[in-house]
Amino acid sequence: MALEYGGFLSGIMKADQMNQADEDRRINQERYDAGQKREDERWALTLKEHEYRIASGAENNLLTFLKSHKPQSSSRGSGALGSVASNVELTNALEAVQGMLPENSPTTVKLVNAPLKSLQEAIGIIKAAKAKAQENGQVWSSELSESLFEDMYVTTVENKLPFDPEVLAEQAGIDYEGNTTFGIPWKEIISQYLPSPTSTAVIFDEKTSVKPLDLSQQRQLQSAYKESLEGPLADMKADFNARLARGETVDQEAVKKVDKALANLTGDNPSTRLAVQLVGPQAAIDLLTMNPNAQQYRTYINKGLVFSEDSMGEELLSQAIRVGLLVEGDKIMLGSRLVPITAATVAAAQEN
Repeated sequence: MALEYGGFLSGIMKADQMNQADEDRRINQERYDAGQKREDERWALTLKEHEYRIASGAENNLLTFLKSHKPQSSSRGSGALGSVASNVELTNALEAVQGMLPENSPTTVKLVNAPLKSLQEAIGIIKAAKAKAQENGQVWSSELSESLFEDMYVTTVENKLPFDPEVLAEQAGIDYEGNTTFGIPWKEIISQYLPSPTSTAVIFDEKTSVKPLDLSQQRQLQSAYKESLEGPLADMKADFNARLARGETVDQEAVKKVDKALANLTGDNPSTRLAVQLVGPQAAIDLLTMNPNAQQYRTYINKGLVFSEDSMGEELLSQAIRVGLLVEGDKIMLGSRLVPITAATVAAAQEN
């Protein structure tokens, strides 16, 4: 059988032509797609540049508006670094005041939310009074620092915002929750131009710095000390009488001691020694706490002090040293032992 080469070759050529056409279509499609992609990229870039110009314009407008307001550096500092520095300074000042006042001081509690200026004022008041007292030979203590502030008036008010930050951002076309074009959160930028939610004002009613007592005041001190002893002794006497009236047995030696102590507080040559032994050192501590300018006359009221050898006695001894009732070299009765006040004892009491 004869082969029809013309038909066979024609089929091959037709198939090649079809393959070529497919390849051409593929190439054309790739060229089209590549061109379309470049066009999309150019359009996206153009759109991004347009949006950036709009955002930059809104950003510039908002920043210009903010510049018309004074940054609230007093409470927040100028920027992040200023805020940190301000907070550190505020914390240091508060810790300084706390260190100058007794533990659980009501003055410290009131100063917790005080502005830096008020804390610095309190520090200045204490330092000035301490320096003047030391010139007069007085021993300074945290209790004396507390006594400088008779009354303290603290007022806290809510601050009115100069503008609503979220409304402002919306009007400016800014995302308040987003970042600026230079990467800083808008909240952080705007917060620098807003005051703290509240402001605290502190007014001190400062006591007059202590002065030495004149002769009349010294006599008043001695008289006040005797009266502070008479009260507890009179209570003891009344208790004895009440128990006797109920038919109870009382320690007659104790009754005699109370009577003798009361008698010793009167007359031309009064003595407080027995009364102090019976009442304890609290009366002298309280008197000197209320009258810190009497420290240099402590010998009028620190004779015959007796401290028990337990935790209560230890605390009373620390108080006596801290208020200046006892100093290094003074002698006290610790239980049944006569012991001197040493430098180590003073240091331990001040640390306590």
